[in-house]
Amino acid sequence: MIMRLFVAIELDEPFRNQLIQLQDALRATLPNVSFTKPQNLHLTLKFIGEVEEKKVPALCDALNAVARDGSFPLRYVGLDFLPERGPIRIIAAAVDGTEKLLALQNRIEEACATQNIPKENRRFRAHITLARDRRGLPRSKKPSASQIDTVMNVKEFVLMESRLSNKGSEYTPLHHLIL
Repeated sequence: MIMRLFVAIELDEPFRNQLIQLQDALRATLPNVSFTKPQNLHLTLKFIGEVEEKKVPALCDALNAVARDGSFPLRYVGLDFLPERGPIRIIAAAVDGTEKLLALQNRIEEACATQNIPKENRRFRAHITLARDRRGLPRSKKPSASQIDTVMNVKEFVLMESRLSNKGSEYTPLHHLIL
């Protein structure tokens, strides 16, 4: 069986609730975009893609070997709009997790590479997808939202499975890794 996988940081309830309030504020000005379901809000560290189920234990072993240097704060720093040029397709919450977040993401890339999972060729841009606009939103219509001040302590990362259904994506944690 083929599984669709990614590595992520799950959000704690206070942080998630702040982002839900941010989504609610954006809904008023963006009626035609698709908002991420509250339970699906997360920070992707590495999108892996399709993997044979029999290869998952070796991937978990590789992730277990990732050097970890303890928990770190993750702070909301503002809205982000992707891609960088052209029509906006993703409205996201930009986050900062200090050097520890970047180091962790890099070590996860290296661990996945040992399992023949290609490295991402774009630089890592820490964000949590809040909404998508498939048609593309003109940059002149960039929404603004009231600033929120929220921070959480990241204590673990997770190997997740993503299953696509007619109700949207459903995410299932497969393997938790404590920092």
